[in-house]
Amino acid sequence: MASIAVVVPELLPVPPVQGGAVEHWVQEAFGRMQDEHTRVTVISRPAGAESNSASPMAHVGIPWTSTERWFARIKERVTWRNPLRYLAKIQNVWSYGRRAGAALREMNVDIINIQNEPNLMFFIEKRPGQKLVLHMHNEHLGMRLLRPFYRRALARVDTVICVSDYIRRQAVRFYPEHAHKFTVLLNSTEPAVFRPYGDEATDALAKVLPLDPQLRYLLYVGRLTEIKGVHVLIEAFRKLHARRPETRLVIAGSSFFAGAATTPYIESLVAMAAPVKDAIIFTGFLPHHQLKYLYSAADVIVVPSVWQDPCPLVVLEAMSSGTCLVATAVGGVPELVTDGQTGVLVPADDAAAITAAVEGLLEQPARIEQVGNAARQRVLDAFTWERLVADQHRIFGSRA
Repeated sequence: MASIAVVVPELLPVPPVQGGAVEHWVQEAFGRMQDEHTRVTVISRPAGAESNSASPMAHVGIPWTSTERWFARIKERVTWRNPLRYLAKIQNVWSYGRRAGAALREMNVDIINIQNEPNLMFFIEKRPGQKLVLHMHNEHLGMRLLRPFYRRALARVDTVICVSDYIRRQAVRFYPEHAHKFTVLLNSTEPAVFRPYGDEATDALAKVLPLDPQLRYLLYVGRLTEIKGVHVLIEAFRKLHARRPETRLVIAGSSFFAGAATTPYIESLVAMAAPVKDAIIFTGFLPHHQLKYLYSAADVIVVPSVWQDPCPLVVLEAMSSGTCLVATAVGGVPELVTDGQTGVLVPADDAAAITAAVEGLLEQPARIEQVGNAARQRVLDAFTWERLVADQHRIFGSRA
């Protein structure tokens, strides 16, 4: 039997009771890897005994300290440009990583897998015969000040999994001597959950978000942060709504998943939406059991990221739902979406391009259906968890 310890970042628990893309990914992927041949233990913030009992994996919780909570509240409230954000991050990673490393020293596992937080490499002691795998969902390895330290730490790592070839290329550019360690494992989703629901979606949403069949709905799902480009989408929607008053925009998300604070950026979004406030709906954070119906009920889903989004799960969830997608051609998105066939790609930070793409689709209902169907088929062919788990076993060497 192969044994794997998975260490997630310092903020959210697994199972993902507070949301979190990485945490959701870990639950889905490693929950499927846990079987009679593979034993998986997840180290994360505590999710609660009830949540852990429903999970197929073993769980080790690293409780919050009062100091960590204080720093986390600071990090949540300041912008990416504020140095206090990085001070808070350093403190919490150090405190969490030190205790996660101690927990690992008490365990006898074959493979240690660090999820998306390269700084945790500094707290983990790799024993002879152990395999150390770093899984990068973002570009954190590119941080200029930390590259000399990461370069030395990567010498201890056996494999670095990247969620897109975009991430792999960036990492190889900074660490060419470790190029042979970087491999690509594209994200996946669950087409049995994210699927076309038809009238069932409308009925399920009746109490949360009543939908008018005479209106056309655009949907955004994700964190409400500047890099996600929600402000660009609202600008685009204001232009669209002036020409097509039957349109509505649903914005589902918060600044950082469940229970997150309202930030100045969110306040700015509300102010931007004021001229068409009756046509824009902010739902706040929604769990997957509600999101799956929203994905299905929407006419068009928009992913307006203005940063190099590495491999967004929302793209795959939208495609799997059979709903037509408009997304910016950034990061790893073009590795998932074939422009004009399984979605429509537009330039980043271009409200006019989003408006034109959405309006063009709304004028062609048959094309919306065609693109949505092709997108779902693409997920069924290439982006299922079964495919990902088989590839991960191969990378880990955890299955004969």
